[in-house]
Amino acid sequence: MYTSEQVKAYLTHKDDIVSNGAIQYFAESFNYTEGIMERVLDKLSGSLTPDRIYLHLVSSFPQSAETVSRMAKLLSKSSLKGNSRLHIQQTLLSSPPSLLEQVLAELQPLQDETSVKAEEHIRIGQMEPEQLRETLQQMIEASRGLEYDDLEYDYLDYLVNVAISKQALTPEYVISKLEQADPEDTANYESVYYTQAAGKMKLASAVPLLIDYLASTNDLLAEQACDALVRIGSEDVVSRLAERYAKEQDDYFKLYAADCLGRISDPAAEPAVLSLLQKERNLTHATKLAASLCFMGSKQSIPVITKLIESGYDDDYLDLREPLYLNCVMNEVELPQLLEWRKTFL
Repeated sequence: MYTSEQVKAYLTHKDDIVSNGAIQYFAESFNYTEGIMERVLDKLSGSLTPDRIYLHLVSSFPQSAETVSRMAKLLSKSSLKGNSRLHIQQTLLSSPPSLLEQVLAELQPLQDETSVKAEEHIRIGQMEPEQLRETLQQMIEASRGLEYDDLEYDYLDYLVNVAISKQALTPEYVISKLEQADPEDTANYESVYYTQAAGKMKLASAVPLLIDYLASTNDLLAEQACDALVRIGSEDVVSRLAERYAKEQDDYFKLYAADCLGRISDPAAEPAVLSLLQKERNLTHATKLAASLCFMGSKQSIPVITKLIESGYDDDYLDLREPLYLNCVMNEVELPQLLEWRKTFL
């Protein structure tokens, strides 16, 4: 399996496919290490095609006074435009309130809403724990019945993060909210946001509920449950997921479970997924398990996945060559097909 330091070295790789693969690894595994945002900004500053960089995935990366200052300066320059500018703005605004305060004066001359949102996030950081908890609950209730695209989800996400950092949400409170919520009620976002909180708080007591949520017909909840299980990421989570996967018949559950297992950084995940792949007879599920092994950086699975590609896999579901290409590059494994495969990704 990859280590975070191993992947960190590829964030500034000259091949955008590889550097974006490294960004995706950190964004989806939550296996952060110090200095990753600095590397992303280094890649951005040296790029002639900034919109090709997966900046849409970096808003949750850990920030420092240095990275926040660098982003504020980037926004002050008119040369940063388009989607890359929007994503840097969102990443900056996702930073902790104490860091936003340090660059507020630089943001105020901008002819957009950056400074207004920064001030609002700073105000959230000044709330007392009880006020944070009540504001979050009120926002969730006010969102009832809205389509996801109509939610103030950036605001809600920020409230969750600050509430957790200020210990405004206790484990007992979050679990009680999950137990009371109807997971199939897509008009109610309570289960979605308290699932997010359970993951960020690493609540082991929530794991059985979160695994059940992977079978939910509420896609947003299933996605949040998957993220939460990855964040908790313990050997117990791996064991429970693998055991349920082996017995489960539901296609969607198995695909979500395979995704979760591939994103968990615990050492138990690699042998668990390898074992499931060896027993899997459904070609789509086998393809997903193979992609998960590539994502986690399983070097020992490279011959197995190469054989699967040669014998036939579900290429309508995903192109397995790209995750295997990234796995080989980051593990410094040479395959004669790699250069030819790479041409198909351009």
